Amino acid sequence: MMRGGEFSDSELVDQMLTFLAAGTAGALTWCCYHLCIEPDIQEQLHAEIRATIPSLDASVSWQDLEGMPYLNGVCQEVLRLYPTVPMTGREAIRETTIAGKTSPKGTTIALCPQAINRNPEFWGETADQFLPERWIDIDEKIERQILNKHGGASTNFAQIKFLHGPRACIGKDFAKAEFRCAVAGCLGCFAFS
Repeated sequence: MMRGGEFSDSELVDQMLTFLAAGTAGALTWCCYHLCIEPDIQEQLHAEIRATIPSLDASVSWQDLEGMPYLNGVCQEVLRLYPTVPMTGREAIRETTIAGKTSPKGTTIALCPQAINRNPEFWGETADQFLPERWIDIDEKIERQILNKHGGASTNFAQIKFLHGPRACIGKDFAKAEFRCAVAGCLGCFAFS
């Protein structure tokens, strides 16, 4: 869109601010809340951020942010527990069978990411707990923590924070990157209490 000239610079800024207001601000609020009530998580995250970004004037790349497993675990856990869109609907465009139940064409089907993302059937007894570690594995070959993409769930449909398929959020990668930047920037400079 930028290269094609579909938006002016001011329109692009407006779109980015919409993404920021729509999701990142709410997610950042929940992140700050958890960092306040769980100072051990805040300390561990702060240490990882400062080790990767040692000064305020250091340049930061996408790889730097992607390479911080604890930052990514914290962000994934916030988005799992507090999806930007906690409930949405879809209309059946033809007669549809879901889990053995038939719905006629035109039926509105409610999707509740907040309930699915906290379902103990997928997430176990800790489904309602804030556990960034569920998103981190140890790579034995390099003896380092690495991010996993499943959080310990048996299926990627256990987390539908950005939905799935052709109606999934087109801005999900941007939103996740923006959220990581915001958390790293804030916690790199401040402590929350």
